[in-house]
Amino acid sequence: MKDYIMAFKNIFNYKDETSRKAFWNFFAINIIVNIIVRMVVKYWNIPEFVYNIYTIIIILTLVSIGFRRLKNAGLNGFLFLIPLVNLVLAALPEKKK
Repeated sequence: MKDYIMAFKNIFNYKDETSRKAFWNFFAINIIVNIIVRMVVKYWNIPEFVYNIYTIIIILTLVSIGFRRLKNAGLNGFLFLIPLVNLVLAALPEKKK
């Protein structure tokens, strides 16, 4: 859960690096939270724009943590913008220093 919160604290940080563990912890917790938020919006008749705002925040956070993760793997962060390939690249080990 610490990794999930740290991702939001660093939402506009593209300079540092993120470990593989922190990236995948965020990714897994985000799937669970996304399902819960979607169910709450649907069953409590909350306006759809609330979920849309949540989605935009999640996308910004995911791109940020993805850029930092690929930087940690020794790759260009912009490769994270390629769908599906980004998850494969995020699984690569950290670069040797």
